[in-house]
Amino acid sequence: PNPSLHSCWRPEVPARRSRAMAPPIGGYRSDTARSCTLQIFGSTEELEIPVTVSTRVLSVKELVAQKTGMLVDDLKFIVKAGAYTRALKDTDEVWSRVMVKGIESFRRKVQQYDHPHAIIGAGHNGLRQALVFAEHKNSNWVLFDRHDRVGGTSWIDHANKWSKVQTELGTYHLSYSDQCECPKGMSPWPSRDELLQHFDQVCDDWGLRANFRLSTDVLRYTVQKASDSQAYNLSLKSTKGDGQESDVTVSSLVLFPGNLTNPRREDYRGEDVFGGPISYGMFDETNYDAVTGQRVAIVGFGAFAVENIRTCCEHRADKIYLVCRRKNLCMPRMISWWINGSAFAIQAGDILREMEDVYKWVGDDPWDHYAVTANQSRTNVTISQKARFGIGDIYFLSRHYGKTEVVQGQIKKLSPNTIHLEDGRKLENIQAILKLLGFVAEWSVDKFLQLKHLTGFWVNDDYRVATISEFPTVNAQRFGGTSLSPGAISWCNMFYYFWMYPRDFQLLLSSGFVNKHVPNVQNDEPGYVVDAKNGSQAMIAISSCVPGLAEAMSKFDDAFKRKKQWGTHSLEQIQALAEEDWFRYCQMFKDAGDERPFPPYPYSKERLQQMVARQDQEEYDKLVKKGYIIPS
Repeated sequence: PNPSLHSCWRPEVPARRSRAMAPPIGGYRSDTARSCTLQIFGSTEELEIPVTVSTRVLSVKELVAQKTGMLVDDLKFIVKAGAYTRALKDTDEVWSRVMVKGIESFRRKVQQYDHPHAIIGAGHNGLRQALVFAEHKNSNWVLFDRHDRVGGTSWIDHANKWSKVQTELGTYHLSYSDQCECPKGMSPWPSRDELLQHFDQVCDDWGLRANFRLSTDVLRYTVQKASDSQAYNLSLKSTKGDGQESDVTVSSLVLFPGNLTNPRREDYRGEDVFGGPISYGMFDETNYDAVTGQRVAIVGFGAFAVENIRTCCEHRADKIYLVCRRKNLCMPRMISWWINGSAFAIQAGDILREMEDVYKWVGDDPWDHYAVTANQSRTNVTISQKARFGIGDIYFLSRHYGKTEVVQGQIKKLSPNTIHLEDGRKLENIQAILKLLGFVAEWSVDKFLQLKHLTGFWVNDDYRVATISEFPTVNAQRFGGTSLSPGAISWCNMFYYFWMYPRDFQLLLSSGFVNKHVPNVQNDEPGYVVDAKNGSQAMIAISSCVPGLAEAMSKFDDAFKRKKQWGTHSLEQIQALAEEDWFRYCQMFKDAGDERPFPPYPYSKERLQQMVARQDQEEYDKLVKKGYIIPS
């Protein structure tokens, strides 16, 4: 059989019937295997496919239509019978050699465009989309960003020089592709500046900058319709001093707005008399040197709040109070590493069980958190919370040493060096407050996109106008990742696929399987933001409805993810570096006066090896039991 044949197709095999039963209409059909050679009419191009003796013409037509993107009704099968030719009916058994009319080639015809494709945003996702074009040797694109360098709002505006990647570099880098080598010589948890340097290096290595238009804000777009095509006029404005405006015509546009764009802000009564610095623990707004030796309150419990625990500890804060309405689940570094290198998505229950000891070590139980729903036997577990996981060992270690204390409650007001909570409690002798209240979506994005509804990730059912941002919540029974790159490469290849093969997008719409997401003004929820549950369901539905896309993205599976994760830093390397950080913090706390013996690092190399081996074996055994895998 031709190896280029789509892997999801199988020859039609009739159901077996008992010989004691009455024969089916038309008699019994043979399921003996054979092959069929298809030849383009008027060409020498051929395609050999596996069939059975009884395979019907319609089944083969459907295969060819799926492979080429053509319609079944456009195909005609011709056979030569002696000196004559005749057309086969859909109900006929397919002959061993058939000429095909209605197509020029068995290779899919790629849609051609008169104007470039526009990428808006030069963050991680926007750069990955540019790399997808480059990897397909397609230079018909242009990237816009209002900043004068690449990196995006998250890393240029909101991160500060102390910020680091919380997940691992192995699944958070631009070289996450089958055409790139794993990055080497970088920390598993690179700083802002190290990551931005990596972004610059990849852009230079791939020669992307010729298609960049940085320091350019895209203000709006208008649709330009012609009799047989559609394009978009973008209104641009320079963000440099001159503010010059211009226009450009593009064939499509994809907007990567990010979720970390609009920090939630709250003002508390009494801020004017508090007497200490009050700032947002992002941007470069906070002078962390001012927290040395001080009692600090961090307000919020998202990933940025957990990040600021590390930064405050590194700046030798005396005490940290994490003030939150409810406790979110946090994750040790090695649990995140385990998930991001998993060959099979890991069950939520297994994740919680591997975190039990570190939680109990600080007086908590992960099963008691609001985010966890489980049956009595804890075999069916869901983790659902409004914020993404904060990841870091320092959260647990600083709580163990008494440096960090979690305080559940809402702030009522402030007085001199005091925080008053709604329930009457007070936090006294507080010298600084860092606000990390998460981020809110921006209605300006919906306005720019002219969004009435989002079908999957496409605006108003138009395959040429798309948008996506990292899902801001957590909701799953199984977890295959905590990082961005695996999702980014799937999203960007998906957008590229439908630009090249728009007929498949029409098939997707006609299936009705992809939900529509509409803005909700009452709940202050713009339409462009899709939560984890709906986003994951959309990706599953899209891949199921479009076999060609599923085939294109199949190479970026969990095995590929493990190759990138482990190829960037091995188990032994990353465990040693995490343990080194652990004892560095222990020494820091000892230098501050805590003479207790250093606690052992909870995730030894041997434990990680056992976690990986056990999970691999359990999932493999399940697949064997279900018949999906036949042991060799």
